[in-house]
Amino acid sequence: MEKEKIIELFSSGRCPICALLRQDEFDYLCHWVGVSDEKYKNSEERKRLLELSGFCNYHFWEYEQVGTKYGSAEICIRLIEKTINNLQDQKSRIGANCPVCNDLKVNESEHIKELAYLLSSSRNRTKYAEGVGLCIPHLIKTLAYTNNDSLTPFLLETAKKQLERVKMNAVELIRKKDAPLRWEQTDDEKNSYFRAIEKLAGRRGTKYE
Repeated sequence: MEKEKIIELFSSGRCPICALLRQDEFDYLCHWVGVSDEKYKNSEERKRLLELSGFCNYHFWEYEQVGTKYGSAEICIRLIEKTINNLQDQKSRIGANCPVCNDLKVNESEHIKELAYLLSSSRNRTKYAEGVGLCIPHLIKTLAYTNNDSLTPFLLETAKKQLERVKMNAVELIRKKDAPLRWEQTDDEKNSYFRAIEKLAGRRGTKYE
């Protein structure tokens, strides 16, 4: 199923790894919202969250967006209690070992491994080349992972063409910013600024170590 999903994402206008991780992240946050109720206060998952000192800054605010005020309050009460007890320990800080970040890091490695396998097929390479391709951070990680002699030059050459395509769409977006040319902007041109940022930096909020 994941293989089909990755191939489908080749034509999504997004970095396929970023898109997979975005869905993973949302699923994880929804899961944590589900176990944030007081009735789960003695669960192993809640214990894990407290042991890891909660979410990082980014995921704490994302959690707050999808959760309820009661669940957020319940989690924060326990974390405040832990913070009070450890206030003098300067090595102990909220979110230093965010469970969502930790799980996404594992998923990222698995997704890159699957992508590299799929790109051993010439048919899949053709589909990949037609899309936006990997963001630069995930391109670098995929190149570091693969030991396929033909995949490295393919990814590098394809990345140049994909970057050039995004750049030209951004050029056209600016050229057509005023009416009446504005009405001639294509969808690719309208989305070029967003795609350019994601292409260069990866999706919002992800840590690339």
